[in-house]
Amino acid sequence: TVQLKFSIIHTEYKRDMGTLLGHVLPGTFFIGFSFWWTWAIFQRYTLWHKKKQTKHSMCYRNSASYHCFFFQNLPIEGIVKLMAITIGILGETITGFENGQFVHYGNAQHITMFFFFGLNGIVDIIMFYTNFLPKKLDYLTASLGFAVEAFLFANHLHGRSSMDKQVHYYLNYAVMACAISTLAEMRYQKSIIPSICRVLFTMVQGFWFYTVGFILYPPNGWAPWNQEDHDQMMNITTLYCWHYILAIICVIIIGSISSFFAQECGLKEDNLLLVEYGRVNNEESSSDDEGRTSLRK
Repeated sequence: TVQLKFSIIHTEYKRDMGTLLGHVLPGTFFIGFSFWWTWAIFQRYTLWHKKKQTKHSMCYRNSASYHCFFFQNLPIEGIVKLMAITIGILGETITGFENGQFVHYGNAQHITMFFFFGLNGIVDIIMFYTNFLPKKLDYLTASLGFAVEAFLFANHLHGRSSMDKQVHYYLNYAVMACAISTLAEMRYQKSIIPSICRVLFTMVQGFWFYTVGFILYPPNGWAPWNQEDHDQMMNITTLYCWHYILAIICVIIIGSISSFFAQECGLKEDNLLLVEYGRVNNEESSSDDEGRTSLRK
């Protein structure tokens, strides 16, 4: 009997930690990329602001992914995405099994979500090396990844507690905002505002993934939440808003540090900026030339 009880407790611990892992992994993914995008966006904007005062003046332009100065000849962002996606899929697959059977179907939804973001990573890599794919397909696949994620979580709540539904609704708000801001950035590539919105909502999503995991599946020794208590659910709403405050503070801090380094130590980074903008401006010029040619015809 004692052995049976220990087995049940051990199984429940594995299940809870597996589900907690299912929230921590994507949370880490989104937080990491939002931090990197914030650094790269503010660096590019600062360097553009410096360059527009010189003969190298050029138009500021966003991009779906950003080059790393230390790996200029590699699509490092796409590679990291694929590596993270692979780890996520493996983790969800392993923890989805129990006694030789795949029983945690929520893990299957997480795996599906990872797949679409992996597709975006593949597009990033292909577009880095070739011009074969249509322009802005990287934006489209990124927005598709967020849209699929929102759809999956909107249908992830059958039979759940009130608090469980609440925290997932709030997660969905951030995810849908990510999808919309990515499409807005695709449309308005010369404005930094949609880019800031994308990183802000992605950061909130990552932070909230962590919070949801620890609320619904607290580790051993942590006091559980009363998932039907109205007062605690009100605290959840306040806590969600605090995540936006935290994300704004992080964007300000990271953006300020990035801008400082670009302003004070940006000689080598200037070269990277010119390389990236050289490609962008060439594409823009060719597009404009094609447009003028078609008008003449």
